[in-house]
Amino acid sequence: MKKYRKIYIEITNNCNLHCSFCSEVLKPRRNMTIEEFEKILKKIRPYTDYIYLHVKGEPLLHPNIIDFLRCAEQYNLKVNLTTNGTLLEQYAKMLSKCSALNKINISLHCETNDEHYLDKVFKNVECFSKKQTIVYRLWTLKENGLDEKSTKTVERLKEYYHLSPEIVEKIKTKKNISLRDNIYVDKDIEFAWPKITSHKSCGYCYALKTHIAILVDGTVVPCCLDSNGVIPLGNIYHQELSEIIESEKYQELLKSFQDRKPTNPLCQSCTFKERL
Repeated sequence: MKKYRKIYIEITNNCNLHCSFCSEVLKPRRNMTIEEFEKILKKIRPYTDYIYLHVKGEPLLHPNIIDFLRCAEQYNLKVNLTTNGTLLEQYAKMLSKCSALNKINISLHCETNDEHYLDKVFKNVECFSKKQTIVYRLWTLKENGLDEKSTKTVERLKEYYHLSPEIVEKIKTKKNISLRDNIYVDKDIEFAWPKITSHKSCGYCYALKTHIAILVDGTVVPCCLDSNGVIPLGNIYHQELSEIIESEKYQELLKSFQDRKPTNPLCQSCTFKERL
């Protein structure tokens, strides 16, 4: 049986921010129900050990987020959660007690008007145990390094965590840096969300091999960058995952990735594969 490294599950496509680097959500806004979530877990459990509660939307905006984590625990699935961190204050203590929660990615590059945002995030991260990994993301960098906002964020990290000049220099020059035993900084340049354009390129992609994504309406797509379901492979609410995997559309797309000649127009236009 095929085993994925991870499966993305979009439990909501609603967000409390409107960041300029995020692509437009074209699908109707909705929250996944707990019944839909459990149906998904039943169907995907044989195929992975890790789920990522992220495609679009802010997962902590979902009113049943703690119930979702408890449900994942019942199915013995580890959860990685990506958040903008603005709602962490009201959930930190409860999240810290969820044994299924493996890692929290906090997008420090989000665009919020709260001048105390970083202070609140750093303070609330203290609630988590060393069993839960925290990754601070700085993912909107320019080709030539830190921009003005990221430079200020690094300065705040330095102040809060009392970082040595050597660690600060590593943050500025390296991609992944450890601040403490379970707290990391992950940096990357800003990427463009894929859309069908005249740009066409070949290249390898890990989609369908190491991961798939499930949108809030149940649509199964090749990867987390297809947030609007441009390449629907099936619907997990109405089909078994095995049926979707064995479909001609899935298998042809997978082969095109393996051959480094993607056939779908969205994949041909996607520049993310050029990073691999």
